[in-house]
Amino acid sequence: MRFSHYKRPLFLLLLLWCALILASERRTAETRAAPELPAGTVSLEGRVAEYPSVSGGLRRFVLDRLSPDTAYNGTAVMAYVREAGGASYGDRVEMDCSLSEPFNYAVPGGLDWREYLAGRGIYAEARCGGLRILEKARFPLGPASRLRDRTLEVFEKNFSPDRASVLSGMVLGEKKKISEELRKEFQDSGAMHLLVASGSNVGFVTFLVYFVCSRLGVGKRCSGLAAAAISGLYVLAAGLDAPLVRGYLMFTAALAAYLLDRDPGVFQGLVIACFVILVFDRTALFDAGFQMSFTASYGITVGMALWDGLVPFKGGGRYLARVLMVSVFAQAGLYPLMAAYFHRISLISVLSNVVLVPLSGAIMGLGFAALTTSWQPSLFSGVKLLTDAALRLFLFLLKFFASFRYSSVAAVPPSVPELAGCLALALVVLHAPLLGFRRPRLYALAVLPVLALAAALMTPEKTLVSAFSDRDTNSAILRRGESGLFIFNPGISGDKLAGAALYYGHRKAEGVFVSSLSRRDWSGLAALAGTMEIGRVFIPYGVRSAELGTALDGLSASGIRVERVWPGDRIAFPGLEVRAVRRAGRSGPAGYTGLGERLDWEISADGFRVSVLDGGARISSVRPPGKERTLEVRAGRTAELEP
Repeated sequence: MRFSHYKRPLFLLLLLWCALILASERRTAETRAAPELPAGTVSLEGRVAEYPSVSGGLRRFVLDRLSPDTAYNGTAVMAYVREAGGASYGDRVEMDCSLSEPFNYAVPGGLDWREYLAGRGIYAEARCGGLRILEKARFPLGPASRLRDRTLEVFEKNFSPDRASVLSGMVLGEKKKISEELRKEFQDSGAMHLLVASGSNVGFVTFLVYFVCSRLGVGKRCSGLAAAAISGLYVLAAGLDAPLVRGYLMFTAALAAYLLDRDPGVFQGLVIACFVILVFDRTALFDAGFQMSFTASYGITVGMALWDGLVPFKGGGRYLARVLMVSVFAQAGLYPLMAAYFHRISLISVLSNVVLVPLSGAIMGLGFAALTTSWQPSLFSGVKLLTDAALRLFLFLLKFFASFRYSSVAAVPPSVPELAGCLALALVVLHAPLLGFRRPRLYALAVLPVLALAAALMTPEKTLVSAFSDRDTNSAILRRGESGLFIFNPGISGDKLAGAALYYGHRKAEGVFVSSLSRRDWSGLAALAGTMEIGRVFIPYGVRSAELGTALDGLSASGIRVERVWPGDRIAFPGLEVRAVRRAGRSGPAGYTGLGERLDWEISADGFRVSVLDGGARISSVRPPGKERTLEVRAGRTAELEP
């Protein structure tokens, strides 16, 4: 690996293409508008563009390539059907459905479903009871779909639900049936990437097919073609996710170089894979899976090429050192991305992956063996026994690594300068052997991103009010640098509220204000307290339900100060004051009963006054000399206001 690799035409062309995509996306976002949706029932005909998954008891998939004579002039819809009738990837189907704008919660820091779909050119959701299959997918999608169904069937029938879901994730990347508890253990231990079928899966299939063909006396080139064809079928069966496509293109390029007696060039293969994916799907550049897959692969490729020769050990010690290095280099660029997308990073992942990654490779091989021997009961029983034992060991180790108190920690999403500084520092570390440990340029380059990070961290926060909705509840967050962060109306999921707080740069809420005693206004309070630190909780006077009483007692027992408030009460915090106010249109505290009334909240500080109205459905700001702005919170949208 030399600096000259970054001067090669294909790499420079990739950088140019990425720049063009970014510029084009910015222009598209400014002019993008959803097409008008027809009312009533419409008939749509198109191709199923992905393997259907289960969502809320319905089968969900993208319906693409819509016929031009349909009532809807969009290019694709997200379809939800009660009965898919066996429809799968690539099938041409017809459905009578109703169209609606994609439903959205849009909690800050969470997935903006509507915006995510719009980035893929999808502006409507279609719902219907069933569909009609007009034409089944042909080769190679047809055989790939049947291979996928057979694999999942073997796993689900012969292993417990948790073990079957883990095996399905490792072999096919199918993780929809992972339980929430198990998913959290994967996240805390830093092993979530093992549930994504990736380049290691493709490499395993490619090597296995080539090895078997060569042992059977098949020629070198025919063995290579067979390996490329069968691994391609596997990639189709696993769903064509970015890590799989990247791995397939890299291994295909390496295999072609080997067959042509050329240097395979791992870095060049990575560049080719990235470029090909972005040529066929420009939106992949903004996908978290694509970014994390290529960042980890780049770190491993460059890091191992430059640091591997510095390992002083031999034998088993060298193997362990190399496995640890692979884990470190993979995580180097992933930490800031995980903080940005998931607001959580696993501190133990560098160590856990040293054990879990090799074990997952063995499980993946056993999963393929279970599939190939499922037609022979005598052979299958032995493979099943080994696979089940390996899965039990894996889950035991997973729980062990996730059980440490600080196995993972909540992380504030980095700003753009902070993200750039982290990635620049990771680049310097990766290239340290090439830059020279005794040369001043290494340390000069390392100081620059550190200074940029320090400057970004010292930049004062802007005061901000954000209001958003989830189902029938509106919530709001106020952030003020010297005063901290405040949450109003915690009726939204506690995890989502904690994610929103992290998104705005805080791990602690100084105050949480409940607008009424109605359950929809406080239902997320207990979960919020279990996820992040809370200073004080304020709740109106009135008759409490038994459920609310239990929740408040739990907060008090954990050391959180719970206070009752009356309309007109004023609560002081450093730098600001919060006043409880009866809803607009009613004056004074007289007549307040606590039986259905909802409080508004008025926040006053030097230079501004902010009001959170109707439980967060409206926010207003008044700045001297008295100019007022009021924002209505639209369903599925986040309203932000800088007072």
